[in-house]
Amino acid sequence: MALPDYFKIGSLASTSTGVSSQAVANGATYTSTTEIDNTTDRYGYMAVEAVWQYATAPTANKSVEVYLLRSLDGTNYEEVTPHALVAAFSPPADTAAHRRVLLTAFPLVAAKYKFAVKNVDTAQEITISVLAYRYYESIED
Repeated sequence: MALPDYFKIGSLASTSTGVSSQAVANGATYTSTTEIDNTTDRYGYMAVEAVWQYATAPTANKSVEVYLLRSLDGTNYEEVTPHALVAAFSPPADTAAHRRVLLTAFPLVAAKYKFAVKNVDTAQEITISVLAYRYYESIED
């Protein structure tokens, strides 16, 4: 009698996002110029985390949004709209450095991607890095 199948997650492949210590003003959006090309390796999933800090404490209970913009044709990317939103978070009202895993299993298709960060309304400039790790998942006996 065979044992039940289980999911096996492959090793994480660190992926350059083009959002590294990027200053984003209050109310502004930064869109990376770095393409993440998933058309060859065809990873199935991506884990995403954010690392950020403020020089001056932001307004409490306000938000920062992270977007993953897709390009199915390899040239034209989506706009920064709610359907491309990966995660939104409300940074604490302090100047300490913070790190937060935003999601662990964002599904990918064979396409190209770019990240965008929107400092919605924190009233201060944020310095942010977006870290991404692509991986495969398989079913094993």
